Amino acid sequence: MTAAVLQGAPVTTFDVDLWIDLPTRQYMRVMDLAFKLGGEMVRNTVAVLPGDLTINFVYEVTGLNSFKTEYRKARTVQWMGRRVAVLPLERIHKSKSIIRRPKDLAHLPVLEQTMKLQERLHRRKKS
Repeated sequence: MTAAVLQGAPVTTFDVDLWIDLPTRQYMRVMDLAFKLGGEMVRNTVAVLPGDLTINFVYEVTGLNSFKTEYRKARTVQWMGRRVAVLPLERIHKSKSIIRRPKDLAHLPVLEQTMKLQERLHRRKKS
């Protein structure tokens, strides 16, 4: 949900999901980078970096197209002093509506309201 937070969704999250364009079996390539940053491996796909930043390395996102296809539609936002690409709210919503875990279902109304408010703001700016 970090991508949604960065786009204005009024929620909190305890970790960051990073979609990595690598096969899952190559997770150690990503973990090696986390180690170089002073991180600790919690699971094959989870690292905790200094400052207690938990990173979930995601290798596919349920309900969405390939990384390459989704990346073309990504939005760029500021995060921790860098410009980063994030999934648009609509794509986050689509994935969560397919996964349907309890926490995903709880996020859907917030995402829907945020998208509506942003659309309304966008229309006002055009007027």
